[in-house]
Amino acid sequence: MILAYNDPPFDAIAVDLVFNGDTFDFLKTRLDGGYPLHITAERALGKFHAIAAAHPDFFTALRGFLCGGGGERRIFFIVGNHDAELLFPAVQAAIRERVGCEEGIEFPGFEFDIGEVHIEHGSQRDPMFRMAPEQLFLEEEGEPILALPWGSLALLEVAIPLQPQFYHLDRVKPRERLFEIMPEAKEFLLAKYWRYWTRDYLKALLSGTDPLKTITWRMLREIIYRFASADPEVKMGKYFERAVRETERFRLYLAGHRHEAAWMSYGNRKFLQTGCLRNEFMLAPDGTSRALIPKTYAEAYLSGERLVRSHFVEFEGPAPPEGYLPDSVFDFLPMIRERLGSQEERHLLRKAQKEREAEEAGISPEGDA
Repeated sequence: MILAYNDPPFDAIAVDLVFNGDTFDFLKTRLDGGYPLHITAERALGKFHAIAAAHPDFFTALRGFLCGGGGERRIFFIVGNHDAELLFPAVQAAIRERVGCEEGIEFPGFEFDIGEVHIEHGSQRDPMFRMAPEQLFLEEEGEPILALPWGSLALLEVAIPLQPQFYHLDRVKPRERLFEIMPEAKEFLLAKYWRYWTRDYLKALLSGTDPLKTITWRMLREIIYRFASADPEVKMGKYFERAVRETERFRLYLAGHRHEAAWMSYGNRKFLQTGCLRNEFMLAPDGTSRALIPKTYAEAYLSGERLVRSHFVEFEGPAPPEGYLPDSVFDFLPMIRERLGSQEERHLLRKAQKEREAEEAGISPEGDA
């Protein structure tokens, strides 16, 4: 797919390849048997080398792209919430070295503008994953560490350690259907986070030993909302809808983050939310999930600074190997039931949700002793 942009009709024109965040899943890459919270440059490099060793063809294709074609070739890596390690200059240098090209690879940070096009991953519009641009690093024992946002910390300490057992549930869509046909999955996930925020995170916060563990009113409000709505999904709010309607600077906004293709237009301006390139599967009402969801990215054509046209490109990836998929999501149900919290924890979680829902509706919650 990458090398196709060196073939006609692209061979004689300039082509920019923009990887719009979460290109490398540093967040889910194990290091020394675990998922460290304090990411130094050395740890970031350790994760990168593991990723590069697992995907050599990707870097070969990037080198072929930069060296081929008659027009200028450039590659941009934008930072997403799964690859904040790209902020380390040492990781940027390692990527250039692995590709084999010092020129033509750029790291613009969280967003990138080219002519009438604005590109960003979208995690900076999500309160769970926003990193403060003015403080991307903290210091621990005289060494810089990534100032990971609280949403990333929660993933590292709660959800990601569950991946080896429950990886497939993270890849089925729509998530609402999963929670509808298997409510134990939602209860299990919310209970894990409830225990984390009310016990583990709070204990670390009060101890004052971890510079990453902080709390703000906005963070607290977002946590309460997520539990009240039983919605652990990533969010970007209405930012891009407002931007398309109110800002004349750009005619095209591109983002990802939500793993769900979407299109919104306003006159001659539009917002394209691309899907993702990993394997994700459509969940059937009977619990089977063997239909691959098509992968989606975007193309934008410019003449100088002016946007000429833009559209989605949808394609099917290779079929998963035999034995890759479970027979049904219900195969995971026995493991989930074994791991559900105590009756007391489940009662407190349900009570907190009812109280929050009643508060938002403006009524007094009924007794639930």
